[in-house]
Amino acid sequence: MKVVIFASSREAEMEEPVFCDRNTVKVDASKCVGKGINVAPYIARYLKDLGFNVIIVDPFAEESNYEADEVIKGTTFQIPDEIVRDNYVIVATRHVYDTWAIMKSILGGAKEIAVIMSLKRAEVILKRLIQAGIDKEKLKKLRLPAGLDIGAKSEKEIALSIVAEVLAVMRKGTGYPLRDVKGFDKLLEGI
Repeated sequence: MKVVIFASSREAEMEEPVFCDRNTVKVDASKCVGKGINVAPYIARYLKDLGFNVIIVDPFAEESNYEADEVIKGTTFQIPDEIVRDNYVIVATRHVYDTWAIMKSILGGAKEIAVIMSLKRAEVILKRLIQAGIDKEKLKKLRLPAGLDIGAKSEKEIALSIVAEVLAVMRKGTGYPLRDVKGFDKLLEGI
């Protein structure tokens, strides 16, 4: 199974410093700062360890940033619909190209779309998507904020919660504790 991760190794200083159309993004790199690690490299590593085919889209990627099958980088890049169609997508763009990545995933026919974003930020982005003509029913399918509630604090833990959700969705798991799913209390009562 393929997973496409829209990411950014830098964070936007201003609101989405990009020029874009349906398939192309041009990032104003002068408005993006920092080289701090983020959650996307951990997600990619966990997914690779699990045998997934991982495609990273990161304008500022360096070869050592990601364990992936393909890394699409550069401040100008093109993503045809075929890259996202019927695949799982994770959006972790750090305010650089949030709106475009979500819209591309929806219009490109992604199977599932997980978005790493606060609800405060989501309110801004969702309004933009609705103004751009994206139907609310399609937006309801977004996994936002991405991940399962495991009390994650660090970037590695957040990545683990997101990968766990990807697996749960793909394999139609519940995300509930196995003791509840398997009926431990019932077993104990019968002993």
